[in-house]
Amino acid sequence: MSDSRILRRVAATTTVLGAVLAAAMALPASAADVTKARLENADTEPQNWLLGFQNYASQRYSRLNSINQNNVQNLKVAFTVPLSDALRGRATATLENHGLVDNGFMYIDAGDGVIMKVDVRTGTKGTVLWAADAKVDKAENGRSRGVAMFGNNVFHNLTNGRVVSVNRDTGEFTWDVQVARTVNAKSAGIDAEKTRENFTASPLPADGKILVGQSNGDAGTRGWLAALDPANGKELWRTYTVPNPGEPGFETWKDDHNAWKTGGAALWTTGSYDPAQRVTIWGTAQPVPMFDPEFRPGDNLFSNSVVAFDIDTGKIKWYFQYTPNESWDYDEQGVHMLVDAPFNGTMRQQVVHFGRNGFFYQVDRTNGQFIAARQYVDQVTWTAGIDPKTGKPVEYKAGQALQTYIPATRWARADALAKQACPHAAGAVRWQPEAVDPVKKIAYSGGEDGCTAMQIVPSITLADGGIDEKGRAKTGTRVENDLHGLLTAQDLTTGKTIARLRQQYVNQSGALVTAGNLLFTATLDGAVTAHNPETLAELWRFETGVGIKSPVFTYAFGGKQYVAVTAGAQQPNVPDIGYRGWGAMLYVFSL
Repeated sequence: MSDSRILRRVAATTTVLGAVLAAAMALPASAADVTKARLENADTEPQNWLLGFQNYASQRYSRLNSINQNNVQNLKVAFTVPLSDALRGRATATLENHGLVDNGFMYIDAGDGVIMKVDVRTGTKGTVLWAADAKVDKAENGRSRGVAMFGNNVFHNLTNGRVVSVNRDTGEFTWDVQVARTVNAKSAGIDAEKTRENFTASPLPADGKILVGQSNGDAGTRGWLAALDPANGKELWRTYTVPNPGEPGFETWKDDHNAWKTGGAALWTTGSYDPAQRVTIWGTAQPVPMFDPEFRPGDNLFSNSVVAFDIDTGKIKWYFQYTPNESWDYDEQGVHMLVDAPFNGTMRQQVVHFGRNGFFYQVDRTNGQFIAARQYVDQVTWTAGIDPKTGKPVEYKAGQALQTYIPATRWARADALAKQACPHAAGAVRWQPEAVDPVKKIAYSGGEDGCTAMQIVPSITLADGGIDEKGRAKTGTRVENDLHGLLTAQDLTTGKTIARLRQQYVNQSGALVTAGNLLFTATLDGAVTAHNPETLAELWRFETGVGIKSPVFTYAFGGKQYVAVTAGAQQPNVPDIGYRGWGAMLYVFSL
């Protein structure tokens, strides 16, 4: 019986156990529980990769140094593991995920709710010990951005709004809970499947809770962050990022048709956690409809913001909004990294963020106070700059219902022709996780750059405050210009740019920096590369032949360091890449 289903655990009521799985479980295939203390001290276990973004500060800095500038040119493929589930029932994979590693065992999702445990201890082969299948319908978006570990379980929040828990030893589902709603009952006349909530950001285990962020704001839902009990999935608290009437921030929705009900501000990239202050820090997405600010006049809090939530209650303790009344889809839900570094001679506890709007931001993480912003992309045309005192665009006028910014690049309903704005609507940095070297005090981004020309189709209001499907978030003419990848390095002590590297193809992988004085990344055409972190000069390259949107991560076992990445993504709007094949594969490299 060689069928892979023997090794599979199936969600809900159809769990199947085969003899081969039982034999696999008899092997020494377990690791110590992932405790609160281990997660809060993840830096002390550089051989493991316990959190999606490496540590709670989301620094993605590995203290491993066996692979370094002196030998990186000798890096080669150690082994591969097919992630075939990502391709079953669909034309291509949409893997944007990281793996997790604990004591020689890797936990990784293959899309569509399939979680795998892989024995990587030999260093020459990855042996799948079990595959737990949460049975996500193939009609769903196959996107996946990773799993989380806590205790002896692996947690995954799915695109259909479920959150599942799987035993790390056996692959059995311990619970399966529908957390996000599947239908927006109050949006009459709108396709229910397109107005439901979902998850794309991986879960974050923090303070004995599992945090999940509602991700489907683009469909006309309100973002929220919820904390779940890891024992059973019971909801402990939930906080919406678009306030209810009477709550602080509601006054910034100045329309007369209840736009707040479909206001967006989703959380579709995993946040960070500061155990000392007991706050979890997340970025929020754009207000909805994304290209039509005239539908939703006002600053639209708490969209396009960094928000600090009290870990005990979910209460918002502070926030900083980047672009009020935004209209270019420059949402700022991307990764917010935490680092202590002096700025202009004064030590600051910083939140640093590569904004989708083209600026690199530094904010005080104790209170949300603005520190500095610096342009890091090729062109910014939507604003003349950032006010050094307030952190707001220089054209921003407090209390004004509709911001004008620079009219020549501000998309508006009255435009007869498409206007071009830079950076492009896909944003400089979206979900792709960036990196911070806490020793050198340098932040790194791997992203994409270019400009977008667009014409707006006005949104249509429904009587109850919903958005008519015929007019939601649509555009007329839309042309992407000069799309390319971009690596940058920013000095945290001054905010200045140290180095920039234009890449031929879009970078949706992000960055990983190591104590071996290397920066790793990958690009959409399928290349995995290593760079000098001071100059960004390329030192090593491997062509997978399959598009990559996933972040690179690293681990060690038996004293040997490995570098890994999942390949399995296509981008149809980048025609010059050409045919790259339809694949889904975990690549692991070593010396």
